[in-house]
Amino acid sequence: MSYVISPISKNELIAFLDDKAKEIIKYFIIKSLFSQPESKIGQKPLPIQIPKEHIEQWFAQALDVKPVGAGSYPIDIYNDRECWGADIKMLNMKVNEVGNVLGRDSGEASLGQNFKDAGIDLDSLFLSNSYEKIKNKWVELYRKKYEALKINYPSINKIFYFFILRPGIQQNGTDFYFVGAVVNPDNLNLVKVNKKRTTSESVYLDNFIDDKYGNTKIYKAKKRLELRFYPKFWIDNDMAIKITTSFCVSSVDLRNEKIDSTYLQKQIKKIRKIKIDFSI
Repeated sequence: MSYVISPISKNELIAFLDDKAKEIIKYFIIKSLFSQPESKIGQKPLPIQIPKEHIEQWFAQALDVKPVGAGSYPIDIYNDRECWGADIKMLNMKVNEVGNVLGRDSGEASLGQNFKDAGIDLDSLFLSNSYEKIKNKWVELYRKKYEALKINYPSINKIFYFFILRPGIQQNGTDFYFVGAVVNPDNLNLVKVNKKRTTSESVYLDNFIDDKYGNTKIYKAKKRLELRFYPKFWIDNDMAIKITTSFCVSSVDLRNEKIDSTYLQKQIKKIRKIKIDFSI
């Protein structure tokens, strides 16, 4: 079966990351971890938060490619030497207290949001159970997005999604995962409504992505096409590069501390000791 979104192998991912790329990504991870706010003592630790725009810049710098994306544009970076583009996304994933990935779906990534064409009559189409029409409208919206990309970048021959899977709360180090997929817009004609899962709030789609790896749905409330992964399946089947860090969440009541240059230097020393490794 052919899909619109097809995972790429770990070996294909490795080919993107030379030693310099890994060095740069390590640098950006350390900077991002340093900026995470401490939780108060007794407070539940906060999840790691990194703006999407920052992660786009990680890859623009690390892979030595052009940053081109803005807003809902189909790609964020473009490699004019090899003629490929990529959309960069971050998804949160569920882990237990010791960092083991749980068998649950990830947070959502938007594949397209629309309040005009496909979205303008979405509520009424849901009310009339016109799920096939809904699917057709959003498939067409997705198709047009990549047709427009081809006009602006006629030499482009491959489109990727690059994802950083972000952990939830951890106490014994913080690990990220890097996974990727190739986009095949020509397979949009194979997309069907998943009638068993579709509800009055969401139209689930078949053949957008292999259901072992994730799922896609058209979500009425937010008027968007969403993708969710099953991170454990990607990881267990060796489709992900693990980025291990020694960073642990900390708790402190800062009003009880003297927050001056000495305190800041102390925190900088801590962050400088963080170890980061790529499991390749």
